[in-house]
Amino acid sequence: MLLDKNFLIGIGLGIAAGVVGCKLYNEHRQTILESLDKLKNTMCAGADSDVVVSEQQTSEIDLAELEKQKENLEDLIAEQQMKLAEQNAAKS
Repeated sequence: MLLDKNFLIGIGLGIAAGVVGCKLYNEHRQTILESLDKLKNTMCAGADSDVVVSEQQTSEIDLAELEKQKENLEDLIAEQQMKLAEQNAAKS
């Protein structure tokens, strides 16, 4: 029989969990969205949080700070290129 007791209980519990989850999400939507934005910014920043700057902060940064960040990025790019060259040399 396709619609046995366990199957119907599972469907009922799944629907109930979905309704409760939707209600909780709607009640805490703003908190969840703020947490996701913080997480996104953290993940974008990676190991060096000085590299990623939000649009709001760019108007407050002077030229010297931008030059410092540019040099830092150039150093990171150079390190990655050196690692790649070393790996290619090791393969040869």
